[in-house]
Amino acid sequence: MISRSPFGDTFEYSVSATQEQERLEQFVQNSRKTVVIQGLGFVGTAMAAAVANAKDASGNLLYNVIGVDLPDEANYWKIARVNKGLASVVSTDTSLDAAYTTAHANGNLTATYSPFAYTLADIVVIDIHLDIKKKQLGNAREYDFTFERYKEAIKTVAERITNDTLVLVETTVPPGTTEKVLKPMFELIGRQRGLNTSTVHLAHSYERVMPGKEYLSSITNFYRVYSGTDDAAKLATREFLSSFINTKDFPLTELHSTTASEMSKVLENSFRAMNIAFMQEWTEFAETAGVNMFDVIQAIRVRPTHRNIMAPGFGVGGYCLTKDSLLADWSYSTLFESEKHDTQKRLEISLSAIDINDMMPKHTVEMLKSAMPDLKGKHITVLGVSYLNDVADTRYSPAELFYDLCAKEGAVMQLHDPLVSYWVEKATDVHTSFDALAGLKHDAAVFAVRHSNYLCMTADQILSALPGVSLIIDAFNIISDGTANDLRARGVKVLGIGKGHWN
Repeated sequence: MISRSPFGDTFEYSVSATQEQERLEQFVQNSRKTVVIQGLGFVGTAMAAAVANAKDASGNLLYNVIGVDLPDEANYWKIARVNKGLASVVSTDTSLDAAYTTAHANGNLTATYSPFAYTLADIVVIDIHLDIKKKQLGNAREYDFTFERYKEAIKTVAERITNDTLVLVETTVPPGTTEKVLKPMFELIGRQRGLNTSTVHLAHSYERVMPGKEYLSSITNFYRVYSGTDDAAKLATREFLSSFINTKDFPLTELHSTTASEMSKVLENSFRAMNIAFMQEWTEFAETAGVNMFDVIQAIRVRPTHRNIMAPGFGVGGYCLTKDSLLADWSYSTLFESEKHDTQKRLEISLSAIDINDMMPKHTVEMLKSAMPDLKGKHITVLGVSYLNDVADTRYSPAELFYDLCAKEGAVMQLHDPLVSYWVEKATDVHTSFDALAGLKHDAAVFAVRHSNYLCMTADQILSALPGVSLIIDAFNIISDGTANDLRARGVKVLGIGKGHWN
């Protein structure tokens, strides 16, 4: 069977359990501790690099690192790339690639599909997804959620680990998961296997990994929050995290319980989502009043207590801000209110923020239609389909709703992104060069993502890439006032989200 990666390479694979087990046993034949990372996605990829390159004060490598992922068409390529010394995430961070090259040369990083790896572990790090799905955008109160697939994956760990193992959960989970869901599972399976369950240490620590040029550094040079189900788990977690994180400049924060650590993660992201949602109605106010909201924001940010006020934008995407409040809401109404069905609790304000953020791209569609009422047959070019500047990640990108709404109106959609050549969620190709755009027809264009390539474009460069364009919408403060004026002087109508002074 063939597994295809987003890098364009392909890998043929077959499952030979006996040979793989022998290979892994040979891999750990040294005095180093073994860390097994379950999941080679966005977080697991960076964690594997950080831990594999950890050294003691004498410069000796601290760990053998084994990444584990599924042996199927969708995931095997991750395993194959790691075993070639290559990262399994598309990134602009050159230090991540260097870390994989170094670990491959040192021979202390490998990847496998075999759950046998957990029998070799001193430490297991859980980096697999726990998804929660909204039934429709703009209605955060209706969602589908189940622990079953997540529990099945972690059950493979519980069934194989030995005594004196630290199991560190990094997955974003509903508060209470480690104590109320995972701990009983590990204790039950441990007793059935004859383990001394008091020596199996469960802990939670959430990462603050950010895509982009500081991807790896956001693991090794940033603050961490953690806790454990007992004092021994807390101590083991502190020692492990301190071995690869720069705790001198970024001290660790220990909380009193794993539930507190889990809550800290989802509250942190819910606060940011709320801040963004709060700004949406003020953005629309500024546009109506003829005010440049970006100037207003800068005037406010000089006050230290308000430096984190958000700015207007195209929309909210990515894996965290779009759904973390839902995990907290499920926890509140289920794990902690299961005996109060008549007074079931909801995080109403947080859910309302998600609703607003889900529908933000609709505002850009409305601005587009105010200047071009009939979109049928119009060629609309979207510049940026990733959810964040200078990354190739399209998960829950706000461009998806914008694309769907315009296509429903009969528009011909054209896509450009310097980092994304294929948009998985829409199953469509994306132009990565401006030369490719120059050969297309353009009635209107929307600058949707603050990619570096877009921020430096002059009016001449924009018109060269978008010949014949008559309407441009700056949805994320990408075009300066000066460039906008130059475009208008050439007959192009220019509008902007949050830029009421352009009206």
